[in-house]
Amino acid sequence: MASAAVSALVVPGATAVASADPTPGLHEVGEPTLGLHNVGLKVLSPTPGQAVTGPTLPITVYAKGYKLDSFYAGTAVSDHIGHYHEILDGHLVDMAPLHDPNHDAISMVGVTPGQHTLTLVPANNNHMTVASAAVNIPFTYAGPYLPEPAGLSGTPGVAITAPANGATVSGDSFTMTADVTNFASRGDTFGKANVAGQGHWHIFVDSPVMSNMLTMASDASQEVPIKGVPTGWHTFWAVLVGNDHMPIMPMTMTSVHLYVTHPAQHD
Repeated sequence: MASAAVSALVVPGATAVASADPTPGLHEVGEPTLGLHNVGLKVLSPTPGQAVTGPTLPITVYAKGYKLDSFYAGTAVSDHIGHYHEILDGHLVDMAPLHDPNHDAISMVGVTPGQHTLTLVPANNNHMTVASAAVNIPFTYAGPYLPEPAGLSGTPGVAITAPANGATVSGDSFTMTADVTNFASRGDTFGKANVAGQGHWHIFVDSPVMSNMLTMASDASQEVPIKGVPTGWHTFWAVLVGNDHMPIMPMTMTSVHLYVTHPAQHD
């Protein structure tokens, strides 16, 4: 059985909710809420042994026994709602998209031609995975090799430019914009080999620990899901991480204090 995988990001001083797997960047099975309900995944593509010739690996997957809804990622666990994690050769690449979670595409940037394994595994809202339901799909990447681009030099920095501190955000999601400096933020290198001055940024609610990660951002602006965030004041964190999803050193992070409301729920 393949190990379940997820970024083991825990900021020093924060309280962790799960123990780390001995393999860097991986997590053991955590809170088993979904695992108590015989959940699974039906993977339509890729198919075992498929030859991938383009710049991306298309994915089509459906959940069994639970609802896919990444708008609840980073919030309280549920016995019927979760998402899935995408793992390439043992390294977390991404999780189910916010929109159309049944379809995604993994970039082949940094992937050498040859044999590889994609693992898709159900995950609770707090990102703890159900390893017993992991699906492994071996495939062949036929190339061409797409090298990872170079990173940027200088001292990295991140500042949240919107929403403003003290603002109200409403509904299922909002847009966060950050000014990332001296750091190449890229989505096509998620889970690939680390390159100095390159990576992306993670967004957390209330505490920058893995269970509270709402989304991973590659662009200057990112849709942030808050469907499961309770009404009230919350602190949202932006943390710069390497391609391996671990915080760059020295730690580079910032936060903003926002009021969350859900009008449709008559809060």
